[in-house]
Amino acid sequence: MAASLLVATLACSLPAGAATPEGQAHKPVHKEVHKAPHKQAATQSSRLAKKPEPKKAVAKKPVQKVAQKPVPGPAVPADESADGFLNLYVELCVRHFSDLDDFRARLLRDKVPRLPAEDAKLFLSGMEGDAWPVPYKGKMGNYVLALPAGKNLCLLHAHRANAAAVEKGFLDIVADAPEPMVAQRGPSREALSPDKIRTRTVSSTWAPPGARRKMEFMLTTTASSKAELQAMGSVAMVAGTTP
Repeated sequence: MAASLLVATLACSLPAGAATPEGQAHKPVHKEVHKAPHKQAATQSSRLAKKPEPKKAVAKKPVQKVAQKPVPGPAVPADESADGFLNLYVELCVRHFSDLDDFRARLLRDKVPRLPAEDAKLFLSGMEGDAWPVPYKGKMGNYVLALPAGKNLCLLHAHRANAAAVEKGFLDIVADAPEPMVAQRGPSREALSPDKIRTRTVSSTWAPPGARRKMEFMLTTTASSKAELQAMGSVAMVAGTTP
């Protein structure tokens, strides 16, 4: 589950002092998010140890059949586009947040296929950098990773995503921060683009009380099928204090 992976990833990948002036090591808070397996409804009856006594012939009453309750099946998986976006967001942006420059350099050094510079502009928001198409479950074309050069910023885009499912999953992920950091949700914002596409942005920050810098998680989505991109998630280190 992406929520528990996020907490574990942050606690392990962030260098000591990355978000705290004192350089305290973050303690991971692991949440158990997997549901317990479904139990079988049927049980076995035990045999009698004593020999049965002769029974008197009696008139048999009609036996009424009792309808058995259906055994619960496996949980229906959430929207795949939302799962893909959230999993990649944690695996790529959060996991490599403490070494984004090295991560970008490694992708370039290993010659991982990237988008042409002209096509990458859409995903870099006017900044210099590079963008890579990201496969998910063997399929290519829906997700794009963007890493601006020299910026402490990671961006993940989805051409198509269930906006409501992505937002719900995102807010679940960032709701709880590993100690000693404190999660603080920002106000949601709605906007209308010049081409009349309505977008919604939600965010949350993590930082220890009194820290001068904080991690900012941000998500912008749209339900419009006319939009070229329906989801964009980012992770950045920003200035600020947490009360």
